[in-house]
Amino acid sequence: SDMTYDALHVRNGRVFRMEDHLDRWERSIAARRYTTLPDRDAVRNILIDCVRRARLRDAMVYIIGTRGEAIDGLKDLRHCQNGFMAWAVPYYGVIPGDRMDDGVEIIISSVQRIPPESVDPTVKNFGRLDFSRALMEAYDKGCDHAVLLDQDGYVTEGRGWNIFALHGGTLVSPDAGVLEGVTRRTVIELCRHGNIKAELGKLRAADLRDADEVFMTSTAGGIMPVRKVDETVIGTGSRGPVTTRLSDMYWTLHDDPAYSTPIDY
Repeated sequence: SDMTYDALHVRNGRVFRMEDHLDRWERSIAARRYTTLPDRDAVRNILIDCVRRARLRDAMVYIIGTRGEAIDGLKDLRHCQNGFMAWAVPYYGVIPGDRMDDGVEIIISSVQRIPPESVDPTVKNFGRLDFSRALMEAYDKGCDHAVLLDQDGYVTEGRGWNIFALHGGTLVSPDAGVLEGVTRRTVIELCRHGNIKAELGKLRAADLRDADEVFMTSTAGGIMPVRKVDETVIGTGSRGPVTTRLSDMYWTLHDDPAYSTPIDY
């Protein structure tokens, strides 16, 4: 449980926003105070080599750091030999490809998100017991995904994804208590270039249910539409025009040399 990780993706043989992911990786290992992991150049070479050796043109790549092995029975965290793992697998999304048009149904869980004062959500981790409880609640209600609220009743995130809601022509994504997702960041940037109003702010449960469009964002899947929140159908019940436009812009960006790094197979 004392770990951090990052997940990158490869499309058409190009790693998307690799240096942005490595920036977040370095912030995470600094926050964990790991000191014996490979340096940035080594991590970059390892993750590229994972994809090259697997001969994958479209992949998810994971890099993981752990507290590792204690050198004595006292288990002094300052003197552990930190562990590192990396692997590549064929690309996959949070939701199946055949749901990308109509979207998925989510619930607003009764399970409260672990407060950031206890576990910093900006440091990626697998400590997901709150999400696990929320997902069991979702399964019981016939859904596959759940979004959690914080202690003040504001929307945070789901397991492995951020969320956006379109209200009155403005896209809003939660500004606190969430992972600062690379895909979330990309959406905000695309909105600025595409003359779409977008901001990080506060969302209540009612704001999701009353939204014109709702979508999830993740490295695993990109921009993924939500058709129903609890018992409320969002918009027309299928992927909305803003979601569609942003998704098209997002995948086009993957061929831009400014945003992607080619792998020499």
